[in-house]
Amino acid sequence: MKRNVHSVFLLSLMTILSSGCSIYHPQSVDIPLINHSGDIRVDASAAMSIFVIPSTFTLNATATYGFNDWLAGQLHANYGGTNFYVQAAPGAYKPLGEKSVLEGYAGIGFGGAWNERAQPESSGSNIYAYDGTFIVPFAQANIGWHDLSAAHIDIAFGLKCGAYLPDFNYRDLDADGNIVEGSYYNYTTSNFLLEPQVMLRLGTSNVKLNLKLGFAWLSDLFNKSSSVHNFYSDPLSASFGINFSF
Repeated sequence: MKRNVHSVFLLSLMTILSSGCSIYHPQSVDIPLINHSGDIRVDASAAMSIFVIPSTFTLNATATYGFNDWLAGQLHANYGGTNFYVQAAPGAYKPLGEKSVLEGYAGIGFGGAWNERAQPESSGSNIYAYDGTFIVPFAQANIGWHDLSAAHIDIAFGLKCGAYLPDFNYRDLDADGNIVEGSYYNYTTSNFLLEPQVMLRLGTSNVKLNLKLGFAWLSDLFNKSSSVHNFYSDPLSASFGINFSF
C-alpha cells in the first residue's frame, strides 16, 4: 500500500514537472537600505526559482537612488530566456538610527513568460505551449540594518503586497503544430500577491556579496482549480550576486 502511494505521488510530480507552466516567480529585487541623499545602490545577481525542483533561472539588475533626505526611486529588470520582468517604484526612506533604515516603495511591474515542451506520450498530443504577460501594481515595505561589524554586514526584510493581473494562453499542439481541439485556455484570473523577502550582504563599505531568499503566494495560482490548466507559480527563489554603493 505504501509503495502504491509513493508511485502515485511520483507519477503526479512527474506529470506536473513535464507539463507545467510557471507564470510567476519571486522577484530578486534589491532591498537597498538607502540612508542619505545621493546614496546610489546597484545590485546584480543570478537567481534560481523553485517549484519542487529548480524550474526558472534569471539574471537580475536593480538600481536605487536617494534623491534627497527622504525620497528614493528604484528600477529593476530580470531575464531568464523564457521569461522577463521589469518594475519601477518611487519610494521614501527614514533612518531609524545610525545603523537601521525603514523604506517604503509603491510602483508597477510588467512581465511575461513563454515556452513549448514535449508532452508525455500518454497525453495524446505532441507539444504543449503557453505564452502571455502580467501586470503587478504593488506596495513594499523594507526594514534593515547596515554596516554591522567590521564585515559591513547588512540584514534586511521586505514585504511586497499587490495584485497579479495575468493574460496567458495555453494550448496542446499536434504533430503538425495545430491546436488540439478543446485544449486552448486563456488565464486572466486576478490574484492577490504576498511576496516576503530576506537579504544578507557582507563585504567592504562599497562592494558587498549578497544573498536573497524570496517567497511568493498568489491567491488563485495556489488554488488547485488553476492547476487543471497547468499554470502555477514558483513559490521560492534564491539569488546570489554583488552590490555596489556610491
